[in-house]
Amino acid sequence: MQIKNKQDLSLILDNFSNFAEWDAAGKKYYLVFADKKRGGQWTLMQYEDDRLSIHGLGTEYEDAEELFFEDRNQVLSFLWDNRAALKAAVQTSQVVSA
Repeated sequence: MQIKNKQDLSLILDNFSNFAEWDAAGKKYYLVFADKKRGGQWTLMQYEDDRLSIHGLGTEYEDAEELFFEDRNQVLSFLWDNRAALKAAVQTSQVVSA
């Protein structure tokens, strides 16, 4: 999978359930990928009502709470900044689910 532009990221979001794990307790899909800036991991979550959020966790930090994105452009900008790590996570999830 290539991520060459934000349209590629939109395709990932539109098909998020194909790449993500289901959390029955939280009623959301989630995908974990590297937080290369802080040396931990991001968890991208999509709820049943299509709201998207992110949470960061590392050995020396933990975000106090989920950050909910206000609109799709905000999500796309965040994912664009983290596209290499996202691509690796999506490719890994495709191998696992195949």
